[in-house]
Amino acid sequence: MMKKILVLNHFPTVYPPTSGGTLRYFHIYNELSQYYDITLLSQTHGRKGGLFQFSSTFREYKVEKDPRHQQIMQVLQNGEATYEFSLIINVELSNHLTLYKKYFDDLYRTSDIIIHESPYMLGYDQNLGLDDKPRIYNSQNHEYALAHQIWENQKARKYLPSIYELEKKLTEDADLVFATSEIEKDNFVSMYNLDPKKVKVAPNGIHPDEWLQNKKKSNINPKAFFIGAEYPPNIEAVGYIIHHLADKCPDIEFMIAGGCCNPFSKLKKSNVHLFGRVHHKQKLKLFADVDIAINPMFTGAGVNLKTLEFLSAGIPLFSTHCGARGLNLIEEQHYIHAEKEDFAEKINQFCHDKKYLQEISSSGQKYINDNYSWGNIAKSIQEELEEIIPF
Repeated sequence: MMKKILVLNHFPTVYPPTSGGTLRYFHIYNELSQYYDITLLSQTHGRKGGLFQFSSTFREYKVEKDPRHQQIMQVLQNGEATYEFSLIINVELSNHLTLYKKYFDDLYRTSDIIIHESPYMLGYDQNLGLDDKPRIYNSQNHEYALAHQIWENQKARKYLPSIYELEKKLTEDADLVFATSEIEKDNFVSMYNLDPKKVKVAPNGIHPDEWLQNKKKSNINPKAFFIGAEYPPNIEAVGYIIHHLADKCPDIEFMIAGGCCNPFSKLKKSNVHLFGRVHHKQKLKLFADVDIAINPMFTGAGVNLKTLEFLSAGIPLFSTHCGARGLNLIEEQHYIHAEKEDFAEKINQFCHDKKYLQEISSSGQKYINDNYSWGNIAKSIQEELEEIIPF
């Protein structure tokens, strides 16, 4: 009889997933559903709720936002829509008898293991520390450290001590904590004074066989590609591409996809092309059509999934240290390192050197595909779970 796992998250997955958190959220649990019966409990906007059955052992309940959501949002932010408050509101809502709470209580009773994707939904799990069901924190980021780094709204920053306490409680009471890299593991251990033995690494990954054959390039002007969700570090990177790189690299066509395009939708620049959100097939075509990938990230936590994907697809990558964090990549072997002050210079220097770019991309592709497949990551997680699951 398969053990039943219930996973709490503040955002839903999409199928097929195309960016950031949804890629990790879907693929890890899709792979783990070979070993366990898995239910994702997520939230969604509008009327997109309901039960989504991915397979006989893998499903997702997308719970529509509670009516209180709008009321609390108004009080919190006076109508100002920001990334920070979309997270904080989950903490506030968990104190109320919401529809999500009802779903959780029903599913909790028949579940053997409870997994939290972040600390924001912790208030719903009122039996944490009181029952014998294993708890797992499968972190996408070190959430408190990330919030402390990127939250700008001063009213939102007053919640930082609460986020710290929630993540501290979750890491202390969890039987296992998964971090996306050794760096994040060390940060969890030191910040929350945890036993290092219960913090494991479950990196982000890829499916090496999903990429289309990269076309033989005949682009007169090289195409540089960036993709990202509507998320502050990605928006910062797009602003840098548009206002800095595009002017200093006039011969490069900058192709930008994902929700990160939204704040720049009215902008017109001859060598910048904004695609907005793309579906999976469009994304694969873009990956096959571009000459280089760029990842000018300056803030963030966890491991950048776009870095893994760019390299796995065999696209020569130009990235900052922040964009390449957590993967033990070797500069000038797996990717071309560039920072804010010399990014344009590096692109102009190497973008026409096809032999060098081919060597770099082949080396990076082999390294990622050998070490970061979702199947191998899920198998490692399963082995760790088996150590703590009561018979």
